[in-house]
Amino acid sequence: MIPDLPSMDHAELLTVFMFVCAFVGTLVSLILAFVSPVLRHANRLLSVSLFSVALFALTSALLINHSIFLVPHLFRVNMPLHYLVAPCAYLYVRAVLYREIRFRRFDWLFFVPFGLHTLELLPFLLHSAAYKYQYLEGLLVDVAGVTKQQEGLLPAYYHPVLKMVFGTAFVLLQWRLLWQFSRRADAASRHENHALLRWLRLFTLLNTLLYPPVLLAMVLPVHNTYATVFAVCALGSYLLVTSTLLFFQPQILYGLRQLPAAPRAAVAGAPASTAPDLARKEDPARAHSLSEERREAYRALLEGHMQQEPFRRKGYTIKDLATEISVPPHLLSALINQEYRMNFSDFLNRYRVDYVKARMGRAEWRQLTLEGLALEAGFSNRTTFFRAFTKLAGCTPTEYLAQIAPSA
Repeated sequence: MIPDLPSMDHAELLTVFMFVCAFVGTLVSLILAFVSPVLRHANRLLSVSLFSVALFALTSALLINHSIFLVPHLFRVNMPLHYLVAPCAYLYVRAVLYREIRFRRFDWLFFVPFGLHTLELLPFLLHSAAYKYQYLEGLLVDVAGVTKQQEGLLPAYYHPVLKMVFGTAFVLLQWRLLWQFSRRADAASRHENHALLRWLRLFTLLNTLLYPPVLLAMVLPVHNTYATVFAVCALGSYLLVTSTLLFFQPQILYGLRQLPAAPRAAVAGAPASTAPDLARKEDPARAHSLSEERREAYRALLEGHMQQEPFRRKGYTIKDLATEISVPPHLLSALINQEYRMNFSDFLNRYRVDYVKARMGRAEWRQLTLEGLALEAGFSNRTTFFRAFTKLAGCTPTEYLAQIAPSA
């Protein structure tokens, strides 16, 4: 967001650059949100992150050439969205790595700064266009007016500093996620998903480079106008580079290949022997699309067989299930992905969790501990059980048992 620049030619060039960044970023955001057929949860998080930067680029372009006076209600709308860029990028990386299809229980805490900043800016956002027009006239008189303005209740510069610290913390968490995932994955998994992991590392690196320019613009002893131009160009460049990389990687933009179950199993404590099998069997399923008639027939076979509780066997694999219902493993994997929107591991754990929930609190099962009940359901150990239960039920087994205790 920049007031008058020393040279009109430079101002026009910067305006065009920011408009291009805003257009490309918005286009990529829309593709991620509404076109990509797989990993919808992850891609929508990335969409929100990129759109937040794109709206900043658009507002900056309008401020540079004073076109903001044509749409005064757009001024400051983007400011709370700055608090969404970093957490959504972090949650995107986590969702891709661990194949998450929904938010975890306490993820809403990441969005508290966005909510609070929105509330403190609400009085200004609800003002009339005439009031905002007058405010902008006074603001853009001073060359450094935009950078010095008070955003909400906090003094000037406080929110930019908070946003930078907030973003840096999430970038560190992203690197930590990637390090933990790479450390737990076996060599075969890392090799098979080299391209996808390379993209996540590159995306995290771009996020890392997003915040130092803002810090330099605040601390370097240079003219406020040029410091602001530097920060704005850096943010616009981040958006343009990230969007361009996605355009040249259609397998990511239009549909990410899911990571195999090996790292997830390592995190959850599943037997190492089953992880490579799942990795090999589930990934090729993305290339198969079942007809409606075949999908209904296979689904009837699958659900009928699952009523016999084969999931209670430890180390049960998709190959075992496919053999028992006489369906090719790759088509079975495609069915589970397309029909239930989950991978085989989550599909199996859903039945196991439902099995445990159905028996919790019953008198005939009270002699068993939670761990004993989990082993009866087919879980390999306590850690795997607690992780799967929390993910699929939205609470821990202990919390769920406390909820049903009065009615038991």
